[in-house]
Amino acid sequence: MPIDEKLITKEVLNNTLAREVYPEVKVISEPMMGKVRTVYDIGDQKMIMISSDNLSTHDVVHKRQVYGKGENLDAISGYYFEATKHIVPNHLIEILAPNVWLVQKAEPILVEMVFRKYLTGSGWRDYEKKNGPEEGSKFCGVELRPGYRRNEMLDEVIFTPTGKGQVKDFDIPEFQDMDPETDDPKITIDIIRRNYKTFGLRQPEDLDYIMEKAFALYTFIHEDLREKGHLLADTKWEFGYMPDGSISLIDECVTPDSSRFWKVKDYLFNPEKNEFNVVQDDKQHFRDYVEGLGLHAVERKAELAAHLMDDEILKQGVVKYCDIREEIAGTLPVITTDPRKDAVLAALGDGGFLR
Repeated sequence: MPIDEKLITKEVLNNTLAREVYPEVKVISEPMMGKVRTVYDIGDQKMIMISSDNLSTHDVVHKRQVYGKGENLDAISGYYFEATKHIVPNHLIEILAPNVWLVQKAEPILVEMVFRKYLTGSGWRDYEKKNGPEEGSKFCGVELRPGYRRNEMLDEVIFTPTGKGQVKDFDIPEFQDMDPETDDPKITIDIIRRNYKTFGLRQPEDLDYIMEKAFALYTFIHEDLREKGHLLADTKWEFGYMPDGSISLIDECVTPDSSRFWKVKDYLFNPEKNEFNVVQDDKQHFRDYVEGLGLHAVERKAELAAHLMDDEILKQGVVKYCDIREEIAGTLPVITTDPRKDAVLAALGDGGFLR
């Protein structure tokens, strides 16, 4: 049953969980803050992850949050971590509260494992720029045949990795003549293998293991989502080394923030445009809003960071996140005006993680 939109009042929209550091948590080192999550090293090779309701688009964290966003994304991740642990282990130990996870500490591998089953986004732009429709092209070292249309399903799932700062911060021979601020370097499997230590791998063969597991993950999840009315156009995963040296899936798994979801029923070929129509079920709703205001340009980042999103846009986002969570995980959040931070601290206190 869809979320009752009447429950999403102005008071609820303002009852969000902001990203912050809780000094009450017992830690052995300084907490690490990302765009959405704050991570606490509590010792004994374990960490606490707290997901806020922060929203980011165009590499900017917005001033207003989206009620329940962190909880909804965690519910989807938690569902797929449980559903795919027969394929690859993951770092989740226990869900302490809807926004609070206890996880195994990992040494991150510095490659974002991006997998695509449809030619869209940056993949399509690169293909079109290189006259791929007529001649074919390469994308991140992967050969693409000629004849694809925008948003078309690829002949097979492809791996198009991206790095996490290596182009700018590390000396990789293939990129030595590039300007990281203006160039768009494409990382390939061969580049990762030749520079495996730079990418946080302990041995080149570990990349083969990760790719094998990630391809299996994509196949399993794409089919699961299709049965629920969605297509997984592309997604990204992160992996890390556990204390015993094994490799596990970490961070999140197939959420609207890390993936493109399309509605199956709307995926139809449009002969007039010579492309496939898609209706997205991810955070494209917010990207479109920002681009409609013209705030997506790099030189307007400060304006975007200061901009206050309208209540109606936020409410639509709440509904979208709740709907896709229900369709995937079969659950809905509790809509409340009770202080969300209090619930987080109560869960941490019950677990004995506070000073």
